[in-house]
Amino acid sequence: MIVRKEFLKRSFSKASQTYDENASVQSYMGKRLLEKLDFSSFKHVLEIGSGPGNFTEEIINLYSPEKLALNDISEEMLNICRERFSNHMTIISYHPGDIEKLTLKEKYDLIASNACLQWLFDLEGTLKKFIESLKPNGVLAFTSFGNENVKEITALTQNGLKYLSYSELDSVLKTLNVPYSLQEEIVKFHYTDALNMLKTLKKTGVTGFSKTIWTKGMLNRFVKEFESKFSDANGVYLTWHIYYAVVKESK
Repeated sequence: MIVRKEFLKRSFSKASQTYDENASVQSYMGKRLLEKLDFSSFKHVLEIGSGPGNFTEEIINLYSPEKLALNDISEEMLNICRERFSNHMTIISYHPGDIEKLTLKEKYDLIASNACLQWLFDLEGTLKKFIESLKPNGVLAFTSFGNENVKEITALTQNGLKYLSYSELDSVLKTLNVPYSLQEEIVKFHYTDALNMLKTLKKTGVTGFSKTIWTKGMLNRFVKEFESKFSDANGVYLTWHIYYAVVKESK
């Protein structure tokens, strides 16, 4: 398990310079999540898995928080945020590290995370830690991926993450004993060709769960088969199975 987390850390660190311009799916998810929050003000915010700050920027523009804490497992990602948000340095604090190991010492009006929590080993325990770190009437909002995510790649390679089903995630949320809403969306994103799709995934660190090294022959076979099976008039497509969860602390 430690090896996997270290592999993820290296993968996202390598993608730190290319993530921003290639994260169209993650950008879509973040905007959709914020649309589901019918609150006008969050003064003290914690973001888990900030990456280079795409979702962070949405939070700043929408809520103008007085205090914003950013966490990411990759120090390189946080360095990009430090430069990107240098004009907000008085309100932002940075907390590098694995969120499952970090102790949260403050209380927050909003704890938010976009396309990150699927990497956790102990989702239930970590969500409970988040709930305990919310102020009265605080909100935990996150997106994650479902069990049909990138199913086209899994079908060809027989390799991929084991994502939670809707019912499995719903069961985890029920253990929190607080009001919540859980919605899912299945959407197809198009790419010019299979090679472009793979490069886009690599540039966002999404392939960090696999250590498989493809030979040129393996890559060519994959590209040919993928394009023959999963393409339409708009190019090749990939399915993204997205969960949107909003949890409210009712103390």
